Amino acid sequence: MYIAIEWTSSAFRALLLNDKTVLGEKKSARGTNRVKNGAFEAALREELGDWLEKAEMILFSGMVTSRNGWIESPFAPVPAGPADLAAQAVRHHVEGLPPLVFLPGIAQTKPLPDVMRGEEISLFGLTETDGLFVLPGPHAKWVTMEGGHISAITTYMSGEILDLLKKDSLVSRLIPATYEERPDAFRRGVQTACEQGALPGRILARIFSARSLVLFDELGPEEIADYLAGLMIGAEIAEALGEDESGKISIVGHTPLAGRYKTALELFDAEATLVTPDIAAGFRRVASRQGDAAQAIEEAKIASGGI
Repeated sequence: MYIAIEWTSSAFRALLLNDKTVLGEKKSARGTNRVKNGAFEAALREELGDWLEKAEMILFSGMVTSRNGWIESPFAPVPAGPADLAAQAVRHHVEGLPPLVFLPGIAQTKPLPDVMRGEEISLFGLTETDGLFVLPGPHAKWVTMEGGHISAITTYMSGEILDLLKKDSLVSRLIPATYEERPDAFRRGVQTACEQGALPGRILARIFSARSLVLFDELGPEEIADYLAGLMIGAEIAEALGEDESGKISIVGHTPLAGRYKTALELFDAEATLVTPDIAAGFRRVASRQGDAAQAIEEAKIASGGI
């Protein structure tokens, strides 16, 4: 029996697991950003309570393993699978706690560095682990998987840029204080983004249309927010797909944002499917390789004359 923890910057989620079953779950809003003065041990004890007496090991994934977290772990280079996480995990011992295992993130270094910490657990827990996957969010990840290994990562900051545009920009001044979803405006934004002949430029030129269309009474102020969302997600998809719009794309999650990605991808005539992440299955696949990794480490120490 062991504990697997997904500890992001904004949330804490712990699962009590054995090889086949989720025995319990604990959640809170105590993300790493809310842990003051590096008091991660105290936070862990408070969150887990009597679980600590039941566990033989605790696995950590997410921002808790970053340089701004508790113990920094390295990045496993692509292509990387569950066995690579197990092999490169950082083991840490604290008196009165089970062995702590901080899993690495995953990184590619060329042509520019790109990384993920935590999302890989959801991907490794999927039933189908080959193809192109999208993980929507403020920093959306487009991930290629081959043979159960993550082989390529691209991060798009579309969500964060969209929030900035809606809060503090030339366009934001026209957006009403109250919001009501406008699906047609979202679709219009996506179509504007994917019609490459609409303007000489791309997304940087098209953002201004959220203002110019209003000036010419072709877009209502109440439609701006969803039109902008369509523009940003559409531009992201156009860039991610490039000339290759064929094949199946899996969208990880069943959130409203994931639904928007599905709508947008279908407007690009792409085959898009929502898939359910299972972090318990992902952690199990990593945990099942812990014994192999520990044995390899000991053998390496012996071979090098270490102790």
